This record gives sequence, C-alpha cells and structure tokens, in this order.
Amino acid sequence: MAVFVVFAVLQGRVFIGLAFGEARMPESRGTSETAATGAKEITESSAASGQEATPSEMTDGTRRQSSYVFKPKVCSAYMEEIFGKTMCETWFHLVDAVLAGEDTFACPDQHTYDWVMGQFPIRCFPVLTDLIDYAYDRENSVVDGIASFTYRVPLEEAARQIGEFDQQVEGILNDAFEDDYSDFEKVLALYEYFSQHYQYDYETEQKTYVAFVDYTTTYRLFKEGMGICSEIARAFAYLLMQAGVDAATVMGGGHEWSLVRINGVNYHVDPTFALDTGCSLAYFMMTDEQREATGYGRDSFVFISNYSQDHPHADYPADDDTFGPLWERRLETFYPQENFLRCWKYSDIGEMDYLDFDYTGY
Repeated sequence: MAVFVVFAVLQGRVFIGLAFGEARMPESRGTSETAATGAKEITESSAASGQEATPSEMTDGTRRQSSYVFKPKVCSAYMEEIFGKTMCETWFHLVDAVLAGEDTFACPDQHTYDWVMGQFPIRCFPVLTDLIDYAYDRENSVVDGIASFTYRVPLEEAARQIGEFDQQVEGILNDAFEDDYSDFEKVLALYEYFSQHYQYDYETEQKTYVAFVDYTTTYRLFKEGMGICSEIARAFAYLLMQAGVDAATVMGGGHEWSLVRINGVNYHVDPTFALDTGCSLAYFMMTDEQREATGYGRDSFVFISNYSQDHPHADYPADDDTFGPLWERRLETFYPQENFLRCWKYSDIGEMDYLDFDYTGY
C-alpha cells in the first residue's frame, strides 16, 4: 500500500534515495570586506551601463525557448573515470530501486555499497540525502549481490520532497539556460545565475573553524539559498550534469570548487567566488596556473573525493588559457546568438573599461 501511495503522488515520476553529510574542514574563503567591495562595484557597473543585461533575449527582444526536464539518473564521465563503471551502474540500480519504491538494489559487494551510498547521492541526486540511509545492519548490507537500505521518512513525505525538488531543478534549468546553449554557455549562464540567486553562509564557515559541522549538504543550498564552498560547488556541478555538461568537484587547501570539461578540455570554475564579487571572472574557466594564482596549488588537489587518492585516474590537467583575458574582469552580459560576452574592469583613472570577448567555437 505504501508503494502505491508513492506512485500515486508522483504519477510515474517516483524517486527516493540516500546520501549523507560529510565532515567539513575549515574553509579558505575571501573576507567579508572583499565581498562588500565586489557588491559595491557591481552596483556601480549596473548604474553606469544604464540598462539591465538580457542574456536570454534575442536581438529582436523575443525570449528563446527552453525545455529542460529533470533527470533522476545523472553521473558525469569524471565520476565514472574515478569510481569506475561498476560503481556508476550500481548507483543507477539504487536510483531505479528508489523510483520503484523498493528498499533493495543490485550491488556486487560491501565496498561498492559503502562508496555508492556515501558519495553518489550528495553529488548526483541531492534531495536523497534527507530521505534514505544505510541498512540497519550496515556491516552486512549486501547479501548474494543484493543490497538493502532504509528510509529516513515515510514514503509519502519522500514523494512530496522529491516532487518539489524535481520542479525546483527544472525551474532553475529553464530559468538559467536556453535549449540552444553550448556547454560553455551553460557554464557561463549558471555561473551568472549563482551570483544572482545564492548567498555565502559566513556563519557556518565560522563554525567550521571551531567545531565539527554535520549539516552541510548539497541539498541545503537548494532549500535555504545559502551554503559554503562544498555545497555551492557540488550544486553547481550537479546542475551542469542535469544539463548534459561533464562536471565534478575538486578539493584543495580547505576549499572545494567545480571542474568542467568543454570540448574535451578541463577548466576550473569556482562558483563560490562569483556569489558576492559582482560575478568576478577571475574564478571562471581557470587553468591550473590561474587556480594556483588564486590560492590553491595543484599539489593539494583531490578530485571528487578521497576515493581518488587511492585509485588510479586521469591527471585532469587544465592548461588552456583561452579565457585569460577575462580573469581581471567582471561579467556584464553575454550574447549567445553572436557568440560573445561583455565584461568590464575599472581603468587606472576609475572609468569603466569594457571588453567584448568572442568565444566562437565554445
């Protein structure tokens, strides 16, 4: 009967899953003074330009159409390369089980179970962190290739939360993107979207310096509209995966940011620093060298999770400096039909210095 209720509520779009908060290390983040300066400068920029940016409008003033649909099963190529195909397939088995309202799924062994349960939901289906958990007998969760898990909430409540998350994600995708956006344009549009819609949680950051914080999850950013770097970076990567862009996260120096693959090339993108710096492009499409210039050296990089430290994977070099001219500027707007973006900085005499950057081919 409980399973029937879930199907009735979601009308064929049923999900429930898992994932958990992780121990947070103290964050290495910009100061409030820097954030305030960025906010002041972007206000001045808007006033100086005298008009609102309209990146989602065509030159004739009509709005392009977008029709993105929520995907319950997403997993980037980065994750498959690091965790392996078997873990990604097992993750999809778990999602299928949740969609069916079941509490078991095909899983080869306990090792796979622990990593799939612990790492995939928080990165690939954030709402599930609030909804399901490990089996009661965690040490014996897998028997003869079948794994079990438990629900944190009644199925009806899980169905309600998942339905709301489904609609929220679809709303973000269709607000931020248009159907004809390239992968690069999706990354740029989402970077701008985050700068306008989310806030950095300075209070939680301060708590991480003195105590263990157990409530930070990707899903919290969607629920509360604020978060710290790990929540922001993972939500950014998750939404890009929803839009078909290969994305993951990187940890290093007490910080976490996103990694994207565009035209087969890796770039660092740090949406946390877009939030209150007036959409600074210093943290957008970075090389390893530029990432180091902003305070995080390659020797500290951990790709996705600690799992990558003990298992061979690609080196993921980021060495294309095509976007170097943007790094000292802030985004004004971009024009997808013409393949260029307009950005700005203050000149030596305090005037607005604009640059129109052609990104044809991206």
